Amino acid sequence: MIKMEKNNTAFDEIEPRSQVDVMMRTTVQKNTALSSMADQKANILTASSFILLTVLVSRYNDIPELATEILVLLVFICISIAFSLISLFPISKSDKLKKTNWLFFGDYNNTSYEDFKENMIDIMKSDAKTYDTLLLEIYQSGVVLGNKFKFIRWSYTCLMSGFIVFLVMILINRIILN
Repeated sequence: MIKMEKNNTAFDEIEPRSQVDVMMRTTVQKNTALSSMADQKANILTASSFILLTVLVSRYNDIPELATEILVLLVFICISIAFSLISLFPISKSDKLKKTNWLFFGDYNNTSYEDFKENMIDIMKSDAKTYDTLLLEIYQSGVVLGNKFKFIRWSYTCLMSGFIVFLVMILINRIILN
């Protein structure tokens, strides 16, 4: 059986009140909405990149004079797809914080229902433990959300860089060298 770690005594000084509950609920809802938005962005980016990849590969032999430029763009698109797919992976909580989060399925999915229930009841008996657990959940979901948006940003940056390099290569080859 996994027992809860000692809680920070600072939570014992917080008086339960509706403002704190609303603040925490709002933060959880906002993080959930942002996570959903991140997943949608990554899905759109992945799908559009795959469509572009398919079109470029199917037309690769039709435009032999742009073969090098298309190949460079394909490399950037593949890297962009990789970053967008990584952002969609279910990333677990940060390894920096080794505290068990009983609200995160990854921490309780290998425990028995009885152990889970016992720990949850222990948390719910104390306002301080409840706030500590909610705050841990908010923090860990924020860390995961930060990682998602980091990979989406890298994916967009890579895709846009690929387009810029592609256009610069075309300009150099067509205007300057010819």
